[in-house]
Amino acid sequence: MKLEAELKSSKPLPPRQRAVLNILFTASWLDCFLTRHLRPYGLTGPQYNILRILNGSAPKGLSVLDIKSRMLDRSSNVSRLVEKLRLAGFVERVPHTQDRRMVIVTISESGKKTLMDIEQAGFVNGQGNPGSSLTESEAMDLAHLLDKFRE
Repeated sequence: MKLEAELKSSKPLPPRQRAVLNILFTASWLDCFLTRHLRPYGLTGPQYNILRILNGSAPKGLSVLDIKSRMLDRSSNVSRLVEKLRLAGFVERVPHTQDRRMVIVTISESGKKTLMDIEQAGFVNGQGNPGSSLTESEAMDLAHLLDKFRE
């Protein structure tokens, strides 16, 4: 559906204003989609992001500061989120071997299984999911345009 119809706007929007509003609208839509699809797994969007980050760094693990630097939403309280994930059994905290003040966070087997379950449920690449109507080339073009938009 076109943005103007979604916003119930009868006037055409100037191109740059339309682009910004479309990005904001789509970000909100994606956030709702993500929330709805992660709820059965007991995860929030930021927690899912942390699990994906840790899965990508496995088996090494990362400090809380390193996780925060890789987060999509860097304003998140990563320490609190990691603790919730630990209590749920999705991550493990291991004291650093050389610096007792630092903790290394690793994804647990349960966390890996949950990520696999989410992917197998079609969340990432399934039909009807965000971007599934785009071709690979269109998805690459969109990603390139969004990168250029942030320049």
